[in-house]
Amino acid sequence: MAQFFRLALVMTLTIGLGGWASAAGFAQSDTKPATVAGRWTMSVDAGPHGTMTMGLVLEQKGKRVTGTFSSPHGDVAVEGEFTDGTLTLTTTATDGIEAMHVTFNARLQETGTLSGYLSSEMGDMKWTAERMKEKS
Repeated sequence: MAQFFRLALVMTLTIGLGGWASAAGFAQSDTKPATVAGRWTMSVDAGPHGTMTMGLVLEQKGKRVTGTFSSPHGDVAVEGEFTDGTLTLTTTATDGIEAMHVTFNARLQETGTLSGYLSSEMGDMKWTAERMKEKS
């Protein structure tokens, strides 16, 4: 019977200290911080022109995000940040004589997709993106 009480005491202390360590931030978490790094397939609702499919390749270091937006007009460099589930990117690139400026805003959804709006000289358009599966 004494062994039972010692075992119960040890388990109580172990569980209690484990909970304290977690609350104090000492326990390691298995969850990784959300990231938008990777290759994405974008669908842009271009209004009367229908839905256009484009590409987005992103790299992330901390909050800073850089990458390439692939449109029918060519590849364009993008940069911005990913903070609290919100991605904000801007780009300025030359498209012939005129400069093309696009601003992207999106939220990372629970499904792992991106959803938001992009703004350019052509107006605001809704866009979504799905991360491409990595080849094994």
